[in-house]
Amino acid sequence: MMDVLWQSITEVAPPTPQFTDEHVSDLEGKTYLVTGGSYGVGRELAKVLYSKNAIVYLGTRSETRFNDAVEYIAADAASSKGELRLLQMDQMDLPTVVRAAQKIISEVKRLDSVWYNAGVMGHPTLTHTVQGFELHWGTNVVAHFLLNALLTDLLLKSARESNGEESGEWGKVRAIWVASDASLFSPGADGINWDDINYENSAASQMTLYGQSKAAAIIMANEFAKRHGDDIVSLSLNPGHLVTGMQENRPKWLQKLGNLFSYHPKYGAYTELFAGFSKVDKSQNGSYVVPWGRFGTPKTTLREGLRARDIGARLWDLLEQEIKPYV
Repeated sequence: MMDVLWQSITEVAPPTPQFTDEHVSDLEGKTYLVTGGSYGVGRELAKVLYSKNAIVYLGTRSETRFNDAVEYIAADAASSKGELRLLQMDQMDLPTVVRAAQKIISEVKRLDSVWYNAGVMGHPTLTHTVQGFELHWGTNVVAHFLLNALLTDLLLKSARESNGEESGEWGKVRAIWVASDASLFSPGADGINWDDINYENSAASQMTLYGQSKAAAIIMANEFAKRHGDDIVSLSLNPGHLVTGMQENRPKWLQKLGNLFSYHPKYGAYTELFAGFSKVDKSQNGSYVVPWGRFGTPKTTLREGLRARDIGARLWDLLEQEIKPYV
């Protein structure tokens, strides 16, 4: 219990990062996808990948956002041999996710890793996605699950080719699911309100709704590792408390208060780089990473649910039904 308490404290005030962009080798010839790549943590992550000569797909809602991100990223990496490519999609509208997956599958023969980084935390006007899912559930969970389902074959093919290379080793191809310590505020023992996931018949705070979506990210990462861990590394992470666009829907006074305890989004990128490139053994597959790049532990009941109640398979089966019209 004390270990978990101490971890929670260090997630709010983490130690100095031990894994940064300096620890990432040249990525020329590699291809990566970052959802939410046009702002915040995703943009900082894409900046590092591009600076290391990678081809980087930025998942984003609009060409304008993409162009703004390109200007920001390229400003400090003028000599990069990489590419920045637009992958336009709106995770509040699932057919756009399908089209985005089809685009990347048609354009590349290999996808080295994907960061399921995009997300919403409240909205000034919207409460549901186009398909009628509760906003956080549909955007943060269903959309990423659908994208992952459509990209799994490409990731598996890429991993098997990587593992078969002369200098290859297990663990280079990865699926990284961005969660949050808000998962501590997720509902029930399993972090999922199984009887009413979209809260159609009950009320919940924004933090509960957001927390549920982030608990789901932890569960999906763990279950994906169980299903495809012989080939792919699958990890979840809390990127840290950061000053990003995620807070823009909070009251101004709360934003200012939160910023006192928040960090530049580049630190969140360090957490995501650790998950994407640090040495991982098979016993760590499916694990949870905490700021700024350390293996940690999700909340106790969630961990017990993964181990003893098979909540990973339960969520997977539920989500497969939700995306069935789109695969």
